[in-house]
Amino acid sequence: MQSPIRRWPKPLKLLLLALVAQLLCLLLWGLTWPKSPPVKLSFVIPQDEVQPWKTVVAEFEKSHPHIRIRLVSDPDADFTTDQRKAIYTADFQAATAQNDLVYMDVVWPLQFAEHLQDLTPYIEKDALDLSGFLASEVAAGQSGDSLYRLPMRADVGVLYYRQDLLKQARLTLPETLADLLQVVRALQADTGYVWQGSRYEGLVANFVEVLGGLGATWIEPATQQVGLDTPMAIEAATLLQQLIAQDISPDEVITYTEQDALERFLEGQTIFLRGWPYFWVELQRSDLAGKVAIARPFSFSDSLGTGCRGGWGFGIPKNAAHPDEAWEAIKYFTSAAAQKQFVLASGFLPSRADLFQDPDIVAQYPQMPQLLDFLENSSVFRPIIKEYGAVSEKLQTALGDILSGQQSPKAAMTWAQTETEKLLQPPAQGG
Repeated sequence: MQSPIRRWPKPLKLLLLALVAQLLCLLLWGLTWPKSPPVKLSFVIPQDEVQPWKTVVAEFEKSHPHIRIRLVSDPDADFTTDQRKAIYTADFQAATAQNDLVYMDVVWPLQFAEHLQDLTPYIEKDALDLSGFLASEVAAGQSGDSLYRLPMRADVGVLYYRQDLLKQARLTLPETLADLLQVVRALQADTGYVWQGSRYEGLVANFVEVLGGLGATWIEPATQQVGLDTPMAIEAATLLQQLIAQDISPDEVITYTEQDALERFLEGQTIFLRGWPYFWVELQRSDLAGKVAIARPFSFSDSLGTGCRGGWGFGIPKNAAHPDEAWEAIKYFTSAAAQKQFVLASGFLPSRADLFQDPDIVAQYPQMPQLLDFLENSSVFRPIIKEYGAVSEKLQTALGDILSGQQSPKAAMTWAQTETEKLLQPPAQGG
């Protein structure tokens, strides 16, 4: 005997059909409803960083589909350090920042501090371990208990030299100015030494290296004591002047930026070049590959040379529209994986110590362990102070006047001393 077919009551059947229809509508609505557009972040970079940043950004956007990164650059007018600083300075005055990420030079954090968010709460919330970074790089972004900049890449000034020419002539790397002049004359080179002599931040970096090689200091950050009118500072400025006067460097070096000096060296008629580690990539692509070695910058004394510290890192402006997403980007960009990718694509130095020994990086850039030694043992920071931008402009003016013959080293450095001390004076107390 067959079991009777169970029939649903008509009202219940209609209810079930209605529920199924509702679920189908909700599913269709979820598939067709427009999704929220991704958050757009941006930061400013020079032209020589565009390609390596594109590789890092592409990987970031794969794992963060809700965020898109715009690289602000200009192929027709490469942004200098000073121009990038001006862009961010103007951005801080807006109601909402155009750039949610502040990609900043190592000497900017204290200048920008009042416009930047303290990253410490973000770091604590995500329990981000900072021990992998170079301690000096992290410290450069700190003021008291606040951290305004997380380092992305380090940098240090270096000397490139034609080891093939020195070897053929059985000459050693010169140390003093007299040694340098002797080597240049012996090799009868078209140009002996090129560096950055234009009136901009690069000239300051060159001066700081010569000053450091003489064992002197521009400004002591802790005491704000200025040392520009000291005998050693005047000697450092005089040495730069003598490079031109003795035909070791060409007259036009006073117009050179980094790219100008590099291009002159690439022509193959120059023996020595003061530059940065990323120049290595260009040199290896040229006819000079295998002919060039790296050393510490000239000290023009019997002591070891010192390289001026550079480096770039990220902060978040107080007027950022998307600070949480900006932090997600900073965490990723400063990670070991992203830094490794960036270094391999560019030749810039990482800010994480372990990456200087990474087998893949060392295979491509065998000088990386040597550069870590330079960073840790033979480098000097420009003074990391709030007034840095203003005091740098005064020094640029003085050095520019010296190199162009408008003032003597003593007169120009005495002027720079007085003007710098004025800038560092505490504001008068009202009474």
